[in-house]
Amino acid sequence: ETTASLLQWTGNAIDLVELIYGIDVMGYINNGNMPLKQLAPLLYKIFGVDSKDCYRFYTDIKRRKNESRTYFIDRMQEKLNERMLRDEELERMRK
Repeated sequence: ETTASLLQWTGNAIDLVELIYGIDVMGYINNGNMPLKQLAPLLYKIFGVDSKDCYRFYTDIKRRKNESRTYFIDRMQEKLNERMLRDEELERMRK
């Protein structure tokens, strides 16, 4: 069994697209030298997702009306910060 087949994206497809675009704009894959049209199918394959219309989802993300349109990345940031606070609290309690 390959590593890729062990990974299954269980979130919404639009959340994965938001993550893919975030990775793309950061330019941390191949020093930013991988076009989105190559990056998206690769990440879909890694996460066991049938190829979706990445550009349509991106259009939906751009149409969001809230102050921040990156719902998934915002939730990810919030959850990671909460985890670090919990970990720090546990470390303090052990002392």
